[in-house]
Amino acid sequence: MNQSPGSYGRWRAAEDDGRDDDADWAFRAVFQSAMPEQPVSHDFTTRTMTAVAAAAAGDARRARRTRAGVSMGTLVATSAAVYLGAGWAVSLASAALVGLLNMVIAGAVRGASALTPGGFWPVLASLGRAAAALAAEPTVTLAMIAISGVAIAALLALQRLLGSDGESFQ
Repeated sequence: MNQSPGSYGRWRAAEDDGRDDDADWAFRAVFQSAMPEQPVSHDFTTRTMTAVAAAAAGDARRARRTRAGVSMGTLVATSAAVYLGAGWAVSLASAALVGLLNMVIAGAVRGASALTPGGFWPVLASLGRAAAALAAEPTVTLAMIAISGVAIAALLALQRLLGSDGESFQ
C-alpha cells in the first residue's frame, strides 16, 4: 500500500494510532479519491423541477375540489338543519310566549286580589297592630323576645342532645 495522502493504509494507521484529526483528514482524502464528485446534469434538474411543479398543481386542484365539496356539504347540512329545526324553533318560541303571558296574567290577578278585602291588607293591619303594641307596652314585647330567645336555646340544646349533624342529612 502506498502512503499517498489519499491512501487507505495511511487512514488505517492514523485510526489505529488514535490520531483522530489525521485519521479524519486521511479518510476524507480516501473518500474523495474513491468517490469522484459528479455534477448534477441539467436534464435531471429540469425533470425534477417539472415533476415538482406538476405535483404542486395536482395538490392545488385537489385542495380546490376538497374545499368546494366541503362548502357544498356545509351548505346542504345547514339548509337541512334550518328546514328540520324550524318547526322546533317556532314551537319553542310560542311556548316561551305563552309562558310569559301566563306569568303576566297571574301577576295581574294576584295584584288585583291583594287589593280586595281579605287579601294583602289584613296582613299589613296585623303588622301595624303588633307595632302599636310594641310602642304602647314595651314590657310585653321584651317578654315575648325573651321567650323566643329561650325557645331558640332549647331547640339548639335539643339538636345537640339528639346528635343531629350534617352527615345524617346526606
